[in-house]
Amino acid sequence: MTTGSSTGTREQNHGMKIVVAQISEGDGLSFHHLYPDGEPDLLAGDGHVIGRPEVLLQAARADEKVELRGSLTAVVGFECDRCLKPLSVLVEQSFELLYVPPLKAGDEKELGEDDLSIGFYQGESIDVDDLVREQIELALPMARLCSEGCRGLCPARI
Repeated sequence: MTTGSSTGTREQNHGMKIVVAQISEGDGLSFHHLYPDGEPDLLAGDGHVIGRPEVLLQAARADEKVELRGSLTAVVGFECDRCLKPLSVLVEQSFELLYVPPLKAGDEKELGEDDLSIGFYQGESIDVDDLVREQIELALPMARLCSEGCRGLCPARI
């Protein structure tokens, strides 16, 4: 579901997208989307979305640059890395990102620390599903454990 002055579209088999040219340079765009159950699919393959993730964002545009500020809430399920017990974790992530079109040939630039929150969009739209996947995966713990004291599959041998 989208609200406000949203111009987000859900293309069949192509995900949620925001058309850059339809973001007003003066008013921006307010966007609210509640995903269908279990979407979007995570690319890492070792976790899955449980329930209906929600994303709220504000988009502001200056020429071809688009600033996205927002938050997402999702529950992700995976297995403990040691004992394989099923787990779920609540992800509540805020983000502030700048999207620009890809650099043209010969426009090479060394990235600085401030450039780590820059993303690139292809064509005329920004893929919101990719943004949501990335933010979920960044929020997940590196070591996915049911507890710090988990002894794994064969605790009697330890």
